[in-house]
Amino acid sequence: MKTVIKNVLLGSVAGLAMVGTAAAADLPVKAKAAEYVKICSTYGAGFYYIPGTDTCLKVGGYIVADTYISGGKTKYRTDGFGSFTDKTDANSYFATRAAVQLDARTQTEYGTLRSYIEARFNYRANDYEGGASKLDLKYAYIQFAGFTFGKATSAFDFWAGDFWYGIDPGNYYSDTTPNLISYTADFGNGFSATVSLEDSYSRSTAETAFGEPTESQTVPDIVANLAYEGTWGAFKVSGAYHSIPDYDSYPVSTDSSGWAALAGVRFDFAETTTLYIEGAYADGASGYLGLVDYIPDVDANGNTVSGWYAGGALQHYWTPTVFTSIVGSYTETDRYAGVDAETVKFSGYNVGANIGWQPVKGLTLVAQYDHLNATYKYTESPITKIESDQDRFTFSAKRAF
Repeated sequence: MKTVIKNVLLGSVAGLAMVGTAAAADLPVKAKAAEYVKICSTYGAGFYYIPGTDTCLKVGGYIVADTYISGGKTKYRTDGFGSFTDKTDANSYFATRAAVQLDARTQTEYGTLRSYIEARFNYRANDYEGGASKLDLKYAYIQFAGFTFGKATSAFDFWAGDFWYGIDPGNYYSDTTPNLISYTADFGNGFSATVSLEDSYSRSTAETAFGEPTESQTVPDIVANLAYEGTWGAFKVSGAYHSIPDYDSYPVSTDSSGWAALAGVRFDFAETTTLYIEGAYADGASGYLGLVDYIPDVDANGNTVSGWYAGGALQHYWTPTVFTSIVGSYTETDRYAGVDAETVKFSGYNVGANIGWQPVKGLTLVAQYDHLNATYKYTESPITKIESDQDRFTFSAKRAF
């Protein structure tokens, strides 16, 4: 009898266990918690943590849509035969740019590790400046412990044409983003110093009257600066050594190096007005004057060509959404030897003014006028002067996000 009762009890316990197991199997399993994107406030607005990492990422970009209307004339003055003028009919064209910006930052024991990319997609239907469609990698660099590696703003530049608006800006100033390796020492209280090795191809004249360079880059440009950034504004003094490539087709030996120096200052007045003043001098380094397309680094006798520019810009906000700007620069070279035994002297200026409106956050509408002049003066030549002038109107719409 005890055996029968024992078997019944054991069977009942087993049955209950099976029922409990089946019931447990029917219960819903708790889902794994979703990993939401978190705001990263360490580096300012717009940064978010990449899920599963301690890296903060900011995604942005902008679109620029420009309309240009321009016209000009070229005046030729001859020795003993007066002058004549070749006028250019007014023409118009459109240009559009779309840019993507990525800024990734991670805090490390050595400071912030940063990677930055800005890729630009340009389009214009009139095949202006080398193609209707063009991809331009404006920036792509890594910053770590004071070092910068990649394509970044040159350590030489300061003003860089600020307050010119549009995809096709002004002329006669230094604004280059070469491949580089640089180190910046921060001394505190706003002072810093930078030493940089930069790709000389970004500053070299691609071709002269005697052909293209026959030698590749052997020594990169060496650039250094001392800078200050404070509540009243900023200043920078910089210098550069520029290696000049060989030209086997030159009938004479050429100078092997050039140099450049720059000084600039920025004043910030009451958060409504900004003033830039800048000047630069170069000898055998025309790219540091923004004159790569205008003069060679060396002349027909193999000597370096020297020149200078002075420029700046003033911008004032009349209201939080309306501003006006005045911007311009003047450049001039010493006389240098031309191909046909003549001497050449180049000068030019570019001045402009604009008015802008920011009706909503991220949208800027600008109307701009500028006048561009380029003059070549010759001696011992049938033509004594060639002077070109261009008047241009620009309407630019930019949406940044």
